[in-house]
Amino acid sequence: MSQDKELTNKKLSQLWENNDIKILNTKNEKYAIFSDLHLGDGGKADDFRHNEEMLITALKFYNENNYKLILLGDIEEFWQFDLHQIIARYDKTIYQEIREFGDEQIYRIFGNHDYEWCSPDDPIFSNPIKHKGAPEALKLADENGKTAFLLLHGHQGNIESDKNSWISRFLVRGIFKPIEPFAKFFGLYKHPSAAKSQITKDYERIMYAWAKSHKVILICGHSHRAIFASKSYANRLKDKIDELHKDNLARNVEEKNVSANKKRINQLKKKLREEKAKGRDIEPTETQNAPLPCYFNSGCGLYTDGITNIEIVNDDIKLVKWHNDETKMPRFEVYEKEKLWKIYNF
Repeated sequence: MSQDKELTNKKLSQLWENNDIKILNTKNEKYAIFSDLHLGDGGKADDFRHNEEMLITALKFYNENNYKLILLGDIEEFWQFDLHQIIARYDKTIYQEIREFGDEQIYRIFGNHDYEWCSPDDPIFSNPIKHKGAPEALKLADENGKTAFLLLHGHQGNIESDKNSWISRFLVRGIFKPIEPFAKFFGLYKHPSAAKSQITKDYERIMYAWAKSHKVILICGHSHRAIFASKSYANRLKDKIDELHKDNLARNVEEKNVSANKKRINQLKKKLREEKAKGRDIEPTETQNAPLPCYFNSGCGLYTDGITNIEIVNDDIKLVKWHNDETKMPRFEVYEKEKLWKIYNF
């Protein structure tokens, strides 16, 4: 895939400057943000089906705790499946759980794989006619009412997913879909979220650079790579490993602490190898200095071990991982957390 930097900047700027885009408040509010679930028909070509129980668990938690739900695009996989197929499989499970939030607590943004939500009746709403059509973006205001966040799917400016998306969709639906189950069976194909992402390597740098230059907090999905405050999980693992190495080299460090640090370093290196194997060891958004906390990515719902999403809760923003291991309690882990006032003042 390739990213058109000029087109990306143009489209993001147009959305940011569009005064018709809905603005939501963050003060005394709670939001759960999900993207890239890619719901299918429940068959072998449906990459989401393994995480159905996990998403239901997450949705129940957020609903019971009075969160509002933001769906950040590519919730359905329309490049491979028709709406009636997806509804037949998930209407009584995922869609029903979403509807439990209530129409006024749900916000949907369309992505490149579910662009159709510009027009049809939407099964996530109990009154779909009233909520007909999905926007391309949302905005969030800070505690003082100043617009600070731009939320969109993130396909804007991508050659295959935006500019020439009709070609990509034709190839996926007409050629790849019939052979995907066989390719998976013989080990010839894994979903990009579980293997190497197909998103261009400079994608994060382009999105980050726009957010930094416009002093905007950008939250998106699309790449299937979770990013928090402009750093990937892999980048943060590297930082932690470096910190532990420096600690061991410091003077007057007790031997037991050195031993504990070495053990922790080995654990972190194992996690880092896993991130590299899955193609999530991205190039840093900043090469010279520490990156500014202006770019966030919710990841996706297709990881083999669970789902990532972003929470905005009163004064905090969080990157959360929901585990599909039912024996692991609690079912979620907060990977990263930061105070919003620090983000606002980047």
